Amino acid sequence: MLLNKTKLLITIITLLVVTSNVSAQDQMAQFSDKIDFNILNEIIKMSDDTVYVSNTNNNHLSKDSLFYFYDKNGNKAIKMGYEVAYPFTGKSTIVKNNGNWGLINRLGEFIYQSQFPFPIKLSSYEKYGIFDDGRTIYNLRSGIQESGFINCAEPLTPDYFIIKTQSKKYQLVNKKEQKFIFKSEMDLIISQNFLIYNNRPNLLILKKNDKYGLYLSNGNEILKIKHEKIQFLGKYIMLLENKVWKYYLFENNKLKLIVSSEFQCTSPTYQSNAIGVYSKDKKYNILKTNGENLSQEFDYINVDGTLGIMNNSLVIFNSKTNFYIFYKK
Repeated sequence: MLLNKTKLLITIITLLVVTSNVSAQDQMAQFSDKIDFNILNEIIKMSDDTVYVSNTNNNHLSKDSLFYFYDKNGNKAIKMGYEVAYPFTGKSTIVKNNGNWGLINRLGEFIYQSQFPFPIKLSSYEKYGIFDDGRTIYNLRSGIQESGFINCAEPLTPDYFIIKTQSKKYQLVNKKEQKFIFKSEMDLIISQNFLIYNNRPNLLILKKNDKYGLYLSNGNEILKIKHEKIQFLGKYIMLLENKVWKYYLFENNKLKLIVSSEFQCTSPTYQSNAIGVYSKDKKYNILKTNGENLSQEFDYINVDGTLGIMNNSLVIFNSKTNFYIFYKK
């Protein structure tokens, strides 16, 4: 009987997760014919916010439905409109004109304009703009042409690794010394960093007997294994106490409380003044480091806090967590 209830609970949770993902995909799908979300997401994180780009102004769709660049007062910073345009990341930005992609400077002058209808791409490491199926490459920050780009970076071998024991528990192993770090096995070990090295603080969440603690990879205790719930959220440590989430940073070998909130964030945002994205009653919002949230709720916000959907409009969240309409259907 208990097993059947457990299976039913797992099924319900799985359906909720799948439904949530499908809902998000449906929300984004209405813009996918125009916008490459992967490119836009990365460019927003590099943008300097000095001008903004939109196919609307004061919430009114531009007469020709083109994208224009505006200053902070809502005046056109560049007279020309584009079929698609992304935010500036430095001295240049990516635009689409006459069906082909190109690169313009802040005066609206073309640094480069492709003569071929190849889709624009970004290199994975430096985020260079790749035109003409890899034949032409530009550094977006400088607007200077590059001869190539780095495909990937080879990670160093970690100094510690987490293993699953024969008793189906977990232990942390020092690779060099080939020894266990903790005296007893844990029900769960979660590392804040994907790879664990000696030369930087490596926090671990330990779970035992349904209680949580926080330790360093060298075995030093930060929080005893007695807490209701502990989670990592990017650089933050989330601690649940009496139905309140406390968000900490680990600095100078101790925890620093940033904010307490009723909201449980599910992903960290890129902005320095924000903690993360959370959802409530099928609406999305962003929790800031001062404990405030956005005055407007959204139908969807992506995991990096760069993009959102509100009333069938695609919005951009800048580095100060302010937002504006980027694309309106």
